[in-house]
Amino acid sequence: MSWETIRNLVRDEWLILSLLLAWSLAGLAVICERFYALWNLIPKSEAFKNRVIDALEHGDLGKAAALAEMSQVPLADVFERGLQIFRKTPNKTTEAVTSQRSATVLSLKRYLWALGTVGSSAPFVGLFGTVVGILKAFQSMSVAGTGGFKVVSQGIAAALVATAAGLMVAIYAVIAYNYFVSRINGIAMQYRLYSEEFLAALSEHGKPQPAPAADVTTAAP
Repeated sequence: MSWETIRNLVRDEWLILSLLLAWSLAGLAVICERFYALWNLIPKSEAFKNRVIDALEHGDLGKAAALAEMSQVPLADVFERGLQIFRKTPNKTTEAVTSQRSATVLSLKRYLWALGTVGSSAPFVGLFGTVVGILKAFQSMSVAGTGGFKVVSQGIAAALVATAAGLMVAIYAVIAYNYFVSRINGIAMQYRLYSEEFLAALSEHGKPQPAPAADVTTAAP
């Protein structure tokens, strides 16, 4: 395919190609944003969990709350909510931690719907551009009164560029979408384990401490 043919295609199908370019940029933006958000998240969350549980094991509930308030990892929202409810109604701590954990995991899937939309719709946008290009090629041939395999093949080859572009956008978008879904499912499982450790540490903190034994001094007869 010559550069002149490509220029003609871009000129004739600029709307479809512009839409595919926008789809591609949107997909790349979501991929970069999610990579940044999920990068090294498990090690950071585990380190935060260990600090909070260490504070709870030493009976320092205030330090644990301060750690949860200052930390930027998503797990901090779960622990902070659990500590707030534990101070007010300890019997509802488990339900609060579970619901907050579900909301936190859901927030990790932010913008993935856009990536899935790009992956599922890009091939159809490219196919639409191809169909329009083929229709224009046949219409031009009917108006000019020329035909033949060479003329038809050139028009179809130029029109198929839109389909190729749509497939290229869809392939990387679908691969990235499946990767992020799998990654977030793994993070959700880890967060569940961390939350169980947190609840166990809280339950130990809430147990009543045994009263110190009285110092009984035997009086001398």
